[in-house]
Amino acid sequence: MKRILISQRRDAIPGRKEERDATDTRIGKILFELGFLPIFLCSDIVEHDRYLSALQPDGFLLGSGNDLGEFPQRDSLEESMLNYARLACLPVFAICRGAQMLNQFQGGTVRPVTGHVATRLRLVGPWAADLGYSEINSYHNFAITPETLGHDLRALASTADGVIKAIQHRTLPWLGIMWHPEREPELLRADARLITRVFDREI
Repeated sequence: MKRILISQRRDAIPGRKEERDATDTRIGKILFELGFLPIFLCSDIVEHDRYLSALQPDGFLLGSGNDLGEFPQRDSLEESMLNYARLACLPVFAICRGAQMLNQFQGGTVRPVTGHVATRLRLVGPWAADLGYSEINSYHNFAITPETLGHDLRALASTADGVIKAIQHRTLPWLGIMWHPEREPELLRADARLITRVFDREI
């Protein structure tokens, strides 16, 4: 099974003097059922190169949760994941905040947006239609737009208000989406197909 290393959200726990890495359990379940081995990463390990190399990744998933800059330890780990993936030409699948990090890594930024939290929106463009997407869920306060898109990235799909919902690196097997496959009651066929295509290097 291909080993997929996954970054997690980081949370400060009031009253316990703890910071925890956590993610939706459905992420691991989805990957395993698609034939991949999910490995969740610890954001407090600082020897990133040695850590990532020891785990012998076949690909990376940049998870959701947290805003960029909220927890520098997580930001630093994900930057190292992307550096590792770039040097080894490994696939990256990035979900929501993960897509924002991918965009930032490529020199892009995000901007505040309204109307994209806890709602469903239609995707615009032939890429979405070809994959069988109609409506997708949306849970983000910050957005990638054509003006804030990073270098060597292209927009694959947007919503009617111009917010970019899917991005792809022009030369590397990296793809980011601004919705959550794990939050659907049942995994969408289109999401299953997309995740598999990324980690099987078919994009």
